[in-house]
Amino acid sequence: MSDLLTAFSRRPAQAGGIRRAAWLLAAGWAGWIVLAIASAAEAPGPLPANRPVEQLTAGYVSSATCRSCHPGNYASWHASFHRTMTQPGAAPKFPAALDGLELTHDGRDYRVERVGPAYQVRQRVHGSATTAYSAPQQIVLTTGSHHLQIFWLETGEGRTLVQFPFAYILAEKMWVPVIQTFMAPPEFKNIYSAGEWNAACINCHTTQGRGRFVNGNTFDSQVAEFGISCESCHAEGADHIAQNRNPLRRFTLHLGDQRDPTIVNPARLKAQASTLACGQCHSIAAFKGMEEKIDLSQNGSRFRPGQTEMPQKFVLQPATDDHAAQKREILQRNPHYYSDRFWGDGMTRVTGREMNGVLASPCFKGGEFSCVSCHEMHPKAGDTAALAAWADGHQMTEPAESSTSCLQCHPKIAATLTSHTHHPAESAGSSCYNCHMPHTAFGLMGALRSHQVSSPSVRETLEYRRPNACNLCHLDKPLGWTAEKLTAWYGQPTPALSADDRELATGTRWLLQGDAGLRALTAWSMGWAPAQQASGRDWLYPYLFTGLDDPYAVVRFVSWKSLQSLPGLGDFKFTYTIEGAPLHSAVQAGYQNWWRTLRAPGATFPAGAGLLPDGHFQQDIFVRLLRARDQTPIFIVE
Repeated sequence: MSDLLTAFSRRPAQAGGIRRAAWLLAAGWAGWIVLAIASAAEAPGPLPANRPVEQLTAGYVSSATCRSCHPGNYASWHASFHRTMTQPGAAPKFPAALDGLELTHDGRDYRVERVGPAYQVRQRVHGSATTAYSAPQQIVLTTGSHHLQIFWLETGEGRTLVQFPFAYILAEKMWVPVIQTFMAPPEFKNIYSAGEWNAACINCHTTQGRGRFVNGNTFDSQVAEFGISCESCHAEGADHIAQNRNPLRRFTLHLGDQRDPTIVNPARLKAQASTLACGQCHSIAAFKGMEEKIDLSQNGSRFRPGQTEMPQKFVLQPATDDHAAQKREILQRNPHYYSDRFWGDGMTRVTGREMNGVLASPCFKGGEFSCVSCHEMHPKAGDTAALAAWADGHQMTEPAESSTSCLQCHPKIAATLTSHTHHPAESAGSSCYNCHMPHTAFGLMGALRSHQVSSPSVRETLEYRRPNACNLCHLDKPLGWTAEKLTAWYGQPTPALSADDRELATGTRWLLQGDAGLRALTAWSMGWAPAQQASGRDWLYPYLFTGLDDPYAVVRFVSWKSLQSLPGLGDFKFTYTIEGAPLHSAVQAGYQNWWRTLRAPGATFPAGAGLLPDGHFQQDIFVRLLRARDQTPIFIVE
C-alpha cells in the first residue's frame, strides 16, 4: 500500500482524482487496522504484586497502539534509550554473567541466583556463614541501558522498591557500587533508600508515573508505560485515535498540511512550549508546594506537552527572583542544594538538566531556539545501523560536533568564521560547541556539554571556579595567556590576576587545587583529543596518575579512562573502586611503569606545568597546590 501511495503522490496534477481516491482507501484501511488492533488487545492477566505495574490511566493508549499508524516513528523511538530507560526485570534484558554473581559492599555480601526467567538476590553480613544469607529478593526493574544499568529489588512492602547497591558499567563490563558511579564524597556508601524510586525516579523514568504512597514505607505505584514513550512527548493518544478513525478528517488534514489539535508535535511548538516538553524531565525543578507534590504522587503529572509551564512544579533558576518562598525552604532543608547542582552564577553543573541552561541562553531569549533546534526524536534514516548511531550520538539533527545547527542562525559568522574564532576553520577551536557550550557539566561518569550558550571568559574561572572553554582545550596555558587572547580578540577587560594565574598551567592547578567536580572535568579533558592536540600529551601522564589516587572514586575512574587514551596505555588495567593500601600500590605501579618504559627521553613539558625537565614534579609547586585543594564536599547526582 505504501508503494502505491508513493507512486500516486509523484504523478502529474491531472492524476489528482485518482490520488485522492487512493488516499481515501488507504486512510479507511488504516482506520480499520487501528480499530482491529485496539479491539484485539488482550485482557491483562494477574498483575505482579511485588513491583510497579503498567496501568493505562484516562486518555493513554500506549506506544504499541501508536505503532500501527506510525511504524517509522515507532521504530526510531524503539531504537532510542528513552524506551529502555526503565524495564521490568526479565533475563534477556540483563547483562551476561549475572547468575552466581557474588559481590561485597559496605560490610555485606550479595549473591545473585537465577530462578527460571528471573534473578534473585540474597545478602548476609560479610564473611558470615552461608546459612546466614537472607530470604531472596527478586530483581524486578532495571534502569538504564546506554552507560549504566541499575537494578531494583522487591521489598515485600507492596510495590515498594529498593536499589540493588551495584551497577553495571556497560562499556567496561564491570560491576561497581552504585555510589561510586556518582560524584559523591567517599564517606557515602549508598545513595537511595527503600521507596525513593517510587517517590522520585518514577516521575521521569516512566510515562505518567504515579508513586501512589500508601502508608509507612509502602507504595502501590503505577505507570502508563515503562520507559519514556510516545505519550510522554505527544500527550495522550485516545482522542487522537478516536477522531482520526474518520478517513475524511485525516485526508483533509493531510492535504491542507494542518496541525492536528488532538495530538502534540513538539517540533511545531513555539520555543517555550517545545523546550518544556523535554524539560518536564530534563530540568532541575521543584514542587510549588506540598499539595502539588502529593497530587503528582497520587495522580501523576498534570503537565501535558504543549503547555508553557508545569502545574505542579517550576524550573528552578538560582539567579532569578521567582518562587522566593519555595527557594528559601529548599535551602533551609539543604544548604548545599544549589552548590551541588549549579556553579556560582547559576549555570548548571550536572547533566540531564539541560532546560535550565537553555532558558538562560541568549539564543532562547531570541524566541526561536529550543531543544529541537539541535536534536531530533525521529530521524529520516530508518535502517538499524543508522538508528543505532543516531541514538548513541545524542539524537542530533546534524553530525556530532558539527556547527551547522548554530550557523543556521548566525550566517554572518559562517561567512567570516576564522576571523571570529581566530582558529583554522577545520580545527576544534572553530567549533561553536567547544567555545560556547563547553564540557562544564558532569554526570554518567564523564563531562558533558553545558546547554547554556555563553562566551568564554577568565572571570567565570576566577569568580565561580568553573573551567572556561579556552583552557579546557589549552590546559597547558595559564589564565593570563587566556586573558590576553580574549582582550586582543574580543576586547574583554583583563581582570586582576595573581602570580599563579599568570604563570601556572590551568590543567595543573585545576587537577591539584580544584574541588572534586573541577578535578573530574579536568581529568576528562586531559583525555579529550582536541585538548591533547592543543596542549600536548607527555605532561599529562604524571598528573593523571595523581588522579588515580583521588579520594572520589569517580575522579579515579575518569583519570583511568583518560590515561587509556594516551600512547602506550590503551590496555592499562585499573580497578578504580579499590581503596587504601591496595589503591596506593596500584597507582605507584602504574606510575613506575610510565617512568621506566613509556616516558619519552626527549619529552618537553609546558613551562607552567610544574614539572622538571625529566618529568618529576616540582615539589614546592606540587605540595603548595595540593595543600590549597578545595575540600568542599561535592555531591552531583544526575
